[in-house]
Amino acid sequence: MLLLAGCLAPPKLAVSLASPANGSSVLSITPTLMWGGGGAATYRLMVAKDNNFQSLVVDVNNIGDVSYTIPSGKLSGGTQYYWKVLARQGNQVSNWTAPWSFFTPGGVSPPSTGTVRVSATLDGAPWTGSVNYSVSGPFSDTDNSVPWNFNSVPIGTYAVTYNYGGPAGASLASITPGPSLELAAGSTAHFVLNFQRQSSSSIKIAATLNGAPWSGSVSYSLTGPFKDADVVVPQTLNNMPTGTYTLTYNSGGPSGAVLSSISPSPTQTLASNSGIVYTLNFSTVSASNLSVTAFYNGVAWTGPVLYSLSGPINNNYTSVPLQLKNATPGTYYINYKGGGPTGATLGNIAPGQSLVLPSGGSAGFILNYYAQQQTGNVVVDATLNGSPWSGMVIYTLSGPFQSNDNQLPRTYNSVPVGNYSLTYNGGGPAGAVLTSITPAPTQSLSGGRTIGFNLNFTAQPSTGTISVNAMVDGQPWMTQPGSGPISYTVSGPAFDSGGTIPGTFSSKPAGLYTLSYNSGGPIGATLTSISPAPTQNLAPGGSIQYTLQFTGQPKGYVTVEATLDGQPWSGSVGYVLQGPYVESGSSAPRNFANAPQGSYSVQYTAGGPPQSSFVGVSPPSQTLPAGGSITFTLMFHFESGVGPGPMPGPIPFPPAPEPEPENGLPLLGK
Repeated sequence: MLLLAGCLAPPKLAVSLASPANGSSVLSITPTLMWGGGGAATYRLMVAKDNNFQSLVVDVNNIGDVSYTIPSGKLSGGTQYYWKVLARQGNQVSNWTAPWSFFTPGGVSPPSTGTVRVSATLDGAPWTGSVNYSVSGPFSDTDNSVPWNFNSVPIGTYAVTYNYGGPAGASLASITPGPSLELAAGSTAHFVLNFQRQSSSSIKIAATLNGAPWSGSVSYSLTGPFKDADVVVPQTLNNMPTGTYTLTYNSGGPSGAVLSSISPSPTQTLASNSGIVYTLNFSTVSASNLSVTAFYNGVAWTGPVLYSLSGPINNNYTSVPLQLKNATPGTYYINYKGGGPTGATLGNIAPGQSLVLPSGGSAGFILNYYAQQQTGNVVVDATLNGSPWSGMVIYTLSGPFQSNDNQLPRTYNSVPVGNYSLTYNGGGPAGAVLTSITPAPTQSLSGGRTIGFNLNFTAQPSTGTISVNAMVDGQPWMTQPGSGPISYTVSGPAFDSGGTIPGTFSSKPAGLYTLSYNSGGPIGATLTSISPAPTQNLAPGGSIQYTLQFTGQPKGYVTVEATLDGQPWSGSVGYVLQGPYVESGSSAPRNFANAPQGSYSVQYTAGGPPQSSFVGVSPPSQTLPAGGSITFTLMFHFESGVGPGPMPGPIPFPPAPEPEPENGLPLLGK
């Protein structure tokens, strides 16, 4: 026999449902569905409210596992659902399984929902386009466009994270009203991604010699929102912050030339996405020429000035500008005596008090005047918990006068008037944090006045508070008589344990703490989670809170019936139902609803059919599953000739104790 293996058809895919069992009840509205498959790569699951799968609530494809947990919000409580699965392997697709059904627990509804919206702006105007971002919270997703609505998502806390993309040439400036928002039922949490175009503002420094462009070595300084000093022109500074800038000439330039002006002005204002140009205008003078010129706030100035020159030429002069042609080469000194622009002071003489006039060349003194400013005093000190403190603190004082310092207290006398700002950089009292700068971090100094900056430090506590609470089915729960005991442990820099809810642990050292659940809690409930997380960081002086989240188990039914010689009998009879909770009965048959799971038994006390004797209870004890039901039978036998019993009439037995309620609702009842 010749076997052609390559011609054999691959084994047919098959899949079979496994759990929950067909027709059974699940314990929550987020059950896990499980099935078995013959090596399939992926599976498709459908869940519907009808066995024809016309009313779909779940349709998930490409499942890579043999189980799937239905997300919150898909199923409702007290409802029958149908489900089926098919398998896929390459080009092979199996048949759908025969549908199975399950019942969700009653009294449970999906959580309320709302809408998460993400939109964007560009320079304050609405913008639509491609941008990649992530939404995280009770519902999580990643999307690539704005605006976009995520509809019917569970309520809770949501956060938006920007990944990449957005308007070309722009960057993300902020997410408003914040990167994290709380979504309430039926409402919309709206995140706005705010983009701004990147600034392209620039400053150019150029030079001319006798009106023609010139490049070379020249020393100058630029002051304003951005400060720079350089020794070459032309120079272009890109991506500059907007604001008012001033260019100051220091020295250098074309050989044999002097600076005649800075155009269009030494002080200019740079606007957003624009540019300004400074031009240093030089002009040549005849060989071996010595000059004296003056500038007032960077602008060429002409007027009376008293000064003298000494060196190869010695003479007194009374005005500027001065041009000494064919001056003798050598070293010259200038002595300023007075004069200049009204209300101005001489700031400096460039290039200095002396210069060298080369043979056949040119050189000049420049008197730089500035508007005279009044002065005042600035005091910087510190407090610790409201009391004066001195020591090492790193800070920056900026304004017309600037200083970087590291010691307090400090007084700056006779500084120019104007606006001053104090910036804290580090240091201060050990174990303390800066809480404020009073009366304000920025203040205005006027002539003859004193302003003070107070760095206020507060000693940082080294301990904090830990609190432990509990919820059952979304409602607060606390330990009280009949509620059930509880045991939990808090571990970290300090160790402690508790047996009451709510629990508070004070004066705990700062650090990372973990809450561990040991046992107990609301009777008939199980722990499902610890929120916001089992492990949290306790900051100095802060507090953290743990919440033990319990879910109540489905309640069941206990039925007590009676028979007389094997035939059903109804009437007055006394008995006590004993189990997780105890309750008495005075008639049969009778149903006890809302019973928690556990082991139960029935104890006969009195009464029953007349002229009969009590035989026993069948069965003697039973275990009630969560959400299930059990039945006890009180068995009686008719006794001929036996005198009438105590029935009918009141049953002489003491009432059983009233069971403790759970969450304010009776667990047992008629």
